[in-house]
Amino acid sequence: MRRPAILLLLFVIALAVPLVVSSNYYLRLVNLALIFGLLAVSLNVVLGYAGQLSLGHAGLFGIGAYVTALMTAGHSGTLFWPAFVLSGLVTGAVGLLIGFPALRLKGHYLALATLGFGEIMRNLFFNWREVTHGMDGIGNIPPPSLGFFAFTGDTRFYYLGLLMLAVAMLLVHRLERSKYGRMLAAIRDAELAAGVVGVNVPRLKVTAFFISAVLAGCAGSLYAHLTSFISPDVFVFDVSAQVLSMVLIGGIGTTWGPVLGAVVLTFLPEMLRVSKSYYQLIYGAGIAAMIIFFPGGLLGMARACWRLLVAKKAPEDVLYASTEPSTPPADAMSPLPQSRTGSSALLVAEGVTMRFGGLVALKDLALDVREGEIHALIGPNGSGKSTFINVASGIYTPTSGRIAFANESIVGRKPWLIAGLGLARTFQNLRLFQSLSVIENVLVGCRTSDAAGWFGVLASTAKAKSEGIELQRMAEEALNFVGLAQFRDRPIRTLPHEQQRIVEVARAIAMRPRLIMLDEPAAGMNPAEVDRLIERIRRLRDAGMTILLVEHNMPLVMKVADRITVLNHGRKIAEGDPSSIRDNPEVIEAYLGHSTRKRLLQHAAS
Repeated sequence: MRRPAILLLLFVIALAVPLVVSSNYYLRLVNLALIFGLLAVSLNVVLGYAGQLSLGHAGLFGIGAYVTALMTAGHSGTLFWPAFVLSGLVTGAVGLLIGFPALRLKGHYLALATLGFGEIMRNLFFNWREVTHGMDGIGNIPPPSLGFFAFTGDTRFYYLGLLMLAVAMLLVHRLERSKYGRMLAAIRDAELAAGVVGVNVPRLKVTAFFISAVLAGCAGSLYAHLTSFISPDVFVFDVSAQVLSMVLIGGIGTTWGPVLGAVVLTFLPEMLRVSKSYYQLIYGAGIAAMIIFFPGGLLGMARACWRLLVAKKAPEDVLYASTEPSTPPADAMSPLPQSRTGSSALLVAEGVTMRFGGLVALKDLALDVREGEIHALIGPNGSGKSTFINVASGIYTPTSGRIAFANESIVGRKPWLIAGLGLARTFQNLRLFQSLSVIENVLVGCRTSDAAGWFGVLASTAKAKSEGIELQRMAEEALNFVGLAQFRDRPIRTLPHEQQRIVEVARAIAMRPRLIMLDEPAAGMNPAEVDRLIERIRRLRDAGMTILLVEHNMPLVMKVADRITVLNHGRKIAEGDPSSIRDNPEVIEAYLGHSTRKRLLQHAAS
């Protein structure tokens, strides 16, 4: 069954719910499921998409409820609409304040911070009696109305709640499928790599908290108008834990999962009440078992069952990617500004020292990478090669010294700002975004003018669609260039090691850099794969990119490098062309050894 048909069927079923559910009690539960579905969707924005655990959503939920209660209690229901909007905006502003700790805190530290926020808000609701009336609560909250039509009763309120939830799901779905959704997924999967490819990590995290808070505030507003009464004992930690369970049970990081989880966990306690004193035990054990054995949630389990039941067995050549590359034309990418080998230095390091406590990883390093050249950086393990790449890409700030890229100092700059100047890199240990497909990994590295902005993406404007098409073109060009276009839609985790390394190169290429730093790209490759890598590196240089290559494979280095710098114990011990480095006594003693030099001479002769 195709997606439009499934959506149409769900739409018809949703419209018919009040006609099928005759009991006012169960219809009230349905309305609560809609509201908690909206709250779960809001939590999923920060948890499922951005990977930030929040345990304070009950506080955000309460802020939205109190804002709308203070504006509408004892007044006409027509005030619902401005109150609803203001509830979202006020809660969103608070969400911005919560987002800032997320810049410094991660994992359980962030969870504890948001838990503390939730407790602060609960105490505020309880003690600020002049405004919240404490445990007496605020009552006489009118049902929403639109002109002369009032959403009185659970049947009418159901359609309002359904509309609000559908709009929220549509906006979140557009976010998930957009470039911002991919960036959030990149932060969730590999935050360090996301920053290096140009994702402004702090801005994305704060924006995710803002969107999440707006939706939570809207859910709180709906709750206040449904129940007509609110008090502090509603907005407690148990609500945050329940909503977290809804997201995990339904399917984290999906559009429909949180809503499914909200429906299940709203009705499950009612179904278990027949077991009387044991239903709490059954309820808790069932949730724990679901999270442990089905981490993808109910939606993930349903998808797995669907694949087992109806999916045809894929041919073996589809299941396992061939390691043979395609042979794209030389002009597979739009031409970059051509560099001239031997022209001015693009990357310059002077007196760079990097200390980690008592360990000196780099000592007074001087290095320049000239435009248009392939410059190799070699040396024993622990000599400081990868440390220099980390310093140059902004992951580390050097203890002392100067680094300039394109005549602009980059010391102390954040990785995404350095990436914006045109400096890209790969990692010694693969850092791909495992939840994304091949082309989605590459798309994270693509950049356009960003003229559409967040509003354009959520509203699906023509400008946003045009930017999306341009990003797809850039990503496909990069994949064509490295010969992996045929695997564009494959999950990245299903590719062989060599091809995953090439995807990482394609992601860097998609950034359209002036300089690309390759950190041991041949690691784990067999000789045939290394030969293909050599060809790709040469084609990168021919396309106009300058390359800084860190590599232990000496035959590869000697074949492609124009110049070589040798490090030992963080110091530069030699620099020159391949033949001079191969014959340098100090390099032979510190790194190559006589047997390696002999093999290199044999390679050169052949």
